[in-house]
Amino acid sequence: MTKVEAFLAQRFTHMMAGDVPLWQRFLAQHGEYFDRFEYDIHVGQGVDLDPAWPEEIVTAALALTRKRIDAVGYRGNEVWLFEVKPDAGLSALGQILAYKALWERGKGKPAVMYLAIVTDRLNPDEAYLFDTHGIRAYIVTP
Repeated sequence: MTKVEAFLAQRFTHMMAGDVPLWQRFLAQHGEYFDRFEYDIHVGQGVDLDPAWPEEIVTAALALTRKRIDAVGYRGNEVWLFEVKPDAGLSALGQILAYKALWERGKGKPAVMYLAIVTDRLNPDEAYLFDTHGIRAYIVTP
């Protein structure tokens, strides 16, 4: 089994139904570049509940309210944060920039970090804004 086949064999249960085919096409086209991927990576602190609440409620609330990165790719000392979204717009821009800040606050600044959006459509305004912020856009179509 090739590396890309192994990546494609994984289940992406955390991704929305429309995200999975985009991610699979991205892996088929670009997966060979990466050493490995992690999915559904929590960053940030989440809500701060009163400690008087039962421990299982506090734990569940934290798990549900922390921000979640769709995919993190690794290659050597490179860390890639991915937002996967059909018809990516300004929400994707805000999410990926927030993930970067929260990653760095919680995990430290990696030697090399790239931000990327995986989508099927991208209008010129978002393409311009992604480029302005150094975010790579991967447009993967069937």
